[in-house]
Amino acid sequence: MAANVNLQFRSPPGIWGNYLRVVAARKPRYMPADVQVPRIEASLAPIQPDPQRLQRYAAVCGLPHADVVPIAWPHMLAIGMHLSMLASPAFPVSVLGVVHVRNRIVREQAQDPARPMALRSWIEGHRDTERGQEFDLETEATVDGAVTWRETCTFLARAQRMTGARQLVVERAREREREREEAADPTPVRVTRFSAPAGLGRRYAAVSGDYNPIHLGDLLARPFGFPKAIAHGMWSLARCAAEVGETQARGRTTLDVVFRMPVYLPAELALESRATQGRASFTLKDPGGKAHLTGELRTASA
Repeated sequence: MAANVNLQFRSPPGIWGNYLRVVAARKPRYMPADVQVPRIEASLAPIQPDPQRLQRYAAVCGLPHADVVPIAWPHMLAIGMHLSMLASPAFPVSVLGVVHVRNRIVREQAQDPARPMALRSWIEGHRDTERGQEFDLETEATVDGAVTWRETCTFLARAQRMTGARQLVVERAREREREREEAADPTPVRVTRFSAPAGLGRRYAAVSGDYNPIHLGDLLARPFGFPKAIAHGMWSLARCAAEVGETQARGRTTLDVVFRMPVYLPAELALESRATQGRASFTLKDPGGKAHLTGELRTASA
C-alpha cells in the first residue's frame, strides 16, 4: 500500500511545472485492479485575495460585481494545489485521461472577499462505476479557523469497455430520462441566451490560472482528442450560477452541477431555468437543444 502524501504550501503553487510533470508522467489512463489511490492531502496557508483579479473573474463569469465571494471563486485559489496533488507520483492515473463529470459546492454564508482564506484538499480511493472509475477531490476553505466553503469535484477515468455504441446507448437513455423529468415539471421556464466567444478560454485562464491547453486554442486542443478548444467547465458552472441568482444569496447555498457535453468555442448558448422558493434548477443547452450541463442552486435565508 502506498504511503499517504501531505503537501503544504505557503503560497499558491505554480501551474506550468505541474503541467509538464503531468505530460511527462507515464501513468495508465485507467487504474489497474491491484492499485489503490492513497490519501493525498494538501494545504495552503491563508492568502489575501487580489481584488483586481477577483473583479476580472466576476466580469468574465457574468457577475455584476464581487462584493461577496462568488460561489466558485475558492476553486480558483485551489487550482495550483489541486494540480500538484494530481501530478504527484502517488496519484496512479494520468490526469490527461480523466474528465470532470460532477461538482458540488456548499457555501455556508456570504463572505467578505477582503478576508484571508486558507484551503485544504484531499483525495483517497475511488469508485468503480458503469462508465469507469470515479475519484472525489475534496476541498475546504476556512476563514479565521471556521469552514466557510466546501467542494467535491468528481473525476472519471473512462473504462475501455464503455467506448463506442454501448456508451452512446447509456448516454441517450440518461438524456431521455432527464427530458421526461423536465416535461413533468410545471414550473415556468426562463430562457437566457449568451455567447461563449472564441477567446473565452484564454480570458478565463488569465484570471483563474487554469491554463489547460484544451481551453486555449484549437491547435492545442486537438492532440488531446478535441476538434476545437472547449470552455472551462468551471466557467460554465459560474456563468450559470450567476444567471440563476447566486449573487443574491446570503445564507447557506448549495450548488450541484453535472457536466454532460463540452462547450466548443465559439458557441451560442441557452440557459433554461426554473425557479421556486429557495431553489433554481437549470440546463445549459446548445442551439440544437442538447445539454452541456444540468444543475441546481439551493439557498437558505441568512
